[in-house]
Amino acid sequence: MLPLLIAAAPATARAVDTTTWRLDTTHTQIVFFADHLGLSNGIGRVHVREGWFRFDPDDWSTAQVEVVIDLASVDMGDAKWSDAVRSGQFLDVSRWPTARFTASRLEKTGDAAGILHGELTLRGTAQPVELAVTFNRIGRDPYAFRTKAGFTATTTLARGAFGMTRFADVVGENVSLRIEVEGIRDAKAEEKTTDGTEEQH
Repeated sequence: MLPLLIAAAPATARAVDTTTWRLDTTHTQIVFFADHLGLSNGIGRVHVREGWFRFDPDDWSTAQVEVVIDLASVDMGDAKWSDAVRSGQFLDVSRWPTARFTASRLEKTGDAAGILHGELTLRGTAQPVELAVTFNRIGRDPYAFRTKAGFTATTTLARGAFGMTRFADVVGENVSLRIEVEGIRDAKAEEKTTDGTEEQH
């Protein structure tokens, strides 16, 4: 799911917060893969609606992330297949149009690598999720005229843990995700993100 995502030290020790980033939803991508009959891995994509994170490359100790994912945007590359994934048999987007990922701990495991410990709320169910994260770099986007931070993250979800148990003989239980993230430096990014609680019970 998102994201996606990392964060770092609070801004209280700085006159200007340079560690908060708003997700660039154009260049933040979530792609997922699920086994289909053992023949191939179906590939889908969902859009990130909004989100923010904090990240200081010199201090990974107090990670924070908040991401809202637009489940209704799911695209399987085929209209009927996309509709099936949106239906109550899988994502049930009529009841749960968004998913939410939050995290508050990033465990650094290498020079540019870490494990992001968070929670994903999907279809009304919250489950712990760990993302293997690579910090790509911080740099200037010469076309957007903004400073950005970029990451790549991967994880695997068990769809049954979120209530998606139908068609076990057709669709694999484990769903792999790859997330590409770009964040734009924005001290007020957290204020601009909604709570994402539009899901209906």
